Amino acid sequence: MAEALQLVALLSTGLVCGVFFAIAVSVLPTLFALPPGQYVTVHRLLGKGYHPAMPLIVNAGTLADLALAVLRDGPARGLWALAFVAMVAVQGVSHLCNVPINRTLVGLDPDAIGPEWTDPRPKWRGYHLIRTAAAAVALLVTCLATVLPL
Repeated sequence: MAEALQLVALLSTGLVCGVFFAIAVSVLPTLFALPPGQYVTVHRLLGKGYHPAMPLIVNAGTLADLALAVLRDGPARGLWALAFVAMVAVQGVSHLCNVPINRTLVGLDPDAIGPEWTDPRPKWRGYHLIRTAAAAVALLVTCLATVLPL
């Protein structure tokens, strides 16, 4: 059972970290280069591809980390607990910071964005980089915990 949970934790945490890294280094610079109306349209399209897969993958990794923090003994227990906390941070930043911005974009008419519009891209990027760092910590700790003997 522990081996299967470790596999789930490794795969899901690796996917989350990889996707977040790709967004940070490739998608975000592209979004910043777009004029506001195009940005809103593209951001919506990206969100359609992201859900529901990513939340399910994040939840799978978080739950696997929690289960392993309970099931394992010794130093591995602390590492799995730390991986769990890092994945909870990923979820917290996503749900409390990035998702509310995403929801405001859904209600915007891309063709009616005026000069008074406050561009959410800098805030969204900042929050995204925080959750990317948390995902990287989760992946590093997950890798360390996995190599410890069962």
